[in-house]
Amino acid sequence: MQFESSSSEEQVMDDDVYSQVWGEIESESDAEFSEDLGMIQEVPENLKDSKISPIDCYRYFIIDEIINLIIRETNRYAEQHLETHALTKRSKTLQCKPTTHEEMLKLLRIIIEMGLVQMPKVDYYWSKSKLFESEVIQNTMSRDRFELLLKFYHFSNNQEQHADQDRLFKLKPLLDLLKARFKSAYIPGAIIYIDETMIPWKGRLLFKQ
Repeated sequence: MQFESSSSEEQVMDDDVYSQVWGEIESESDAEFSEDLGMIQEVPENLKDSKISPIDCYRYFIIDEIINLIIRETNRYAEQHLETHALTKRSKTLQCKPTTHEEMLKLLRIIIEMGLVQMPKVDYYWSKSKLFESEVIQNTMSRDRFELLLKFYHFSNNQEQHADQDRLFKLKPLLDLLKARFKSAYIPGAIIYIDETMIPWKGRLLFKQ
């Protein structure tokens, strides 16, 4: 049995085909771009070998003000937890002490190292087995201290922020500092291409909706 398509159906199919054809769009703008694009201030060279290393670029953007924010809010959250939770005498949380600038840099170093050298479990980085052990991480910080710092790792004061005000309220202080640093470090050009992420994601991002 054969079915004949109507002329209206054929018209719809033709419209769909033509709607997918790309073409040039005429756009006129009287605005002239006069900014001096590029880095406002170059990344300083390392004093040891007069070269720019990856850590120099990292510290160019992750400035002390950002590190101090993480230290302040991590210590604050740890204090709030100790005040509001009943802990047993055997709890490792009771051993928690305020972190410092030097220690926070070590924590960030370990997190970056774990991203580069991935293990099935976090415990493996402190393993005594020659197959898994990481001397860099083991010599930087103990596993118990790492887990405590990671537990209280924070960027904002929970007692001052509320989720109904901003869906990114827990990250907002950090994002504000990062945006300010990016803005003060680089002037983009007149034409900017922003591509979508290539990482598959089927969940819901509430802050985008």
